[in-house]
Amino acid sequence: MLKNPIVPIFAALLGLLMIWFGLASGEGAFVGNMLPELIGFCLEGIFFIGIFTWIQERKDQERKHALKQSLAGAVGFICPIINSSLPPEEQIKLEANDNWTRQTRHNGKPIKALLAALSRSSFAITDDQIRAIQQLLRTRLSTLDSLLSVSAELSHSHLSAYTMILTEFHKIAEHHHFEGSELKTSFKNLLRLLVSFNNEPL
Repeated sequence: MLKNPIVPIFAALLGLLMIWFGLASGEGAFVGNMLPELIGFCLEGIFFIGIFTWIQERKDQERKHALKQSLAGAVGFICPIINSSLPPEEQIKLEANDNWTRQTRHNGKPIKALLAALSRSSFAITDDQIRAIQQLLRTRLSTLDSLLSVSAELSHSHLSAYTMILTEFHKIAEHHHFEGSELKTSFKNLLRLLVSFNNEPL
């Protein structure tokens, strides 16, 4: 849908001029009459402004789509961490030419499969592994925080989802006495939020 208000203005003006021309037309209607030229001007305005507006909106949509994929990929590093924390028989196997970053950008089926596997499986993780995960997250927090303004360029819904994702990352990284059950809950929240973020329309 075109958002430029000039196009409907031209369309309304064109309609009024055509009604006026239709009512005033008669023998010699085209002689010394500016109405046909005004109608032609309106048609050109609708065509050219409409085309340029459509091109601009398409470029803006493509830019937002690229930003959305970049944001999803930036937080997607958590997926292989979650996957490696599952029992070997529950871990999600990707194709040889695939990776988790691509899956998070496109909200692929493995993301939902990972969430299902995490929900149904046991989650045994040592304190040393938790501390290693926390340390890794701390190194990423400043970068992830700086991307908050980028999510605001997409929509209010994307900003809200990304804010909740950041909150969950901070909770994991800064919690001093994390247990495995709490980490599992946070991991599930992150996966749900990532799916929600990707499903939000631009």
